[in-house]
Amino acid sequence: MSALTLATLVLFVRGGITSATSSQPVLVAGVSQWGALARQLLGPDMKVVSLLVDPNADPHEHEATISDAANVSRAAYVVVNGAGYDTWLEQLTSLQGPQARVINVADLMGVATGQNPHLFYDPKAAIKMVTTLSSILERHGHYGDLARRTRVLLAQLGTVQRRVDVIRASCSNVPVAATEDVASYLLADAGLRIMTPERFRLAIGNGVDPSVQDLATALAQLHRHPAFLIDNVQTATPLTNELVATAESLHVPVIRVTETMIGTNYVSWIDGVIGQMESALRLKGCWR
Repeated sequence: MSALTLATLVLFVRGGITSATSSQPVLVAGVSQWGALARQLLGPDMKVVSLLVDPNADPHEHEATISDAANVSRAAYVVVNGAGYDTWLEQLTSLQGPQARVINVADLMGVATGQNPHLFYDPKAAIKMVTTLSSILERHGHYGDLARRTRVLLAQLGTVQRRVDVIRASCSNVPVAATEDVASYLLADAGLRIMTPERFRLAIGNGVDPSVQDLATALAQLHRHPAFLIDNVQTATPLTNELVATAESLHVPVIRVTETMIGTNYVSWIDGVIGQMESALRLKGCWR
């Protein structure tokens, strides 16, 4: 979407919608995972709105809507994923001026545009986002029960990170396969080696066809029985479906994941993915 179109969208919203907004502070997150963490941190003290919530839609194809602009226009805080994942939200926020305090998770983690933007699969990024948001809220007077909720949430995320650390200690360098890089931060943090060609994963993630050679390599690697194949069902294509079918025919466990979080609790969501990894690695014999 062009800057002119976005500016027109924002002006329309300012002129016709914001006058009816509530006085309750609002936090807007583009990615549902960041919104879920913010909601758990804030409790009833602030309204939290996530903009990408449909697990059946490709978030990479999302364009700003009037509803998105309306929510951003009334936001006191905005959590942007960054690294090119939700550029439309960054643009909406920039057009709003200084009224909203913006947290860019990619900036917090030192991840630039062009690098893997799926930071919501990184427990360390979740911990960093929660810590940063809590500090900002405290500085600006949104206390409530914030300190206790921060301790509880960080303790839960710490438990998630320790599960990942146990996998690293037990299964470091065990090969796994992936249709794309949606969960690569989690796999790397667990010390697992993604054997699928990076060019294949990047092509699928960017919505283009990989080369015939890279597809052949990815299919052949499944015959070497990696611990599992992780598949982003939200961006499935005939080629990724072919990888999944091949893995299933070879009895390679398939872990099906989405980019948009299913459910409302981040810890439960990512724990579910880690649990599937543990089950597959147990079959591989490296984790007990």
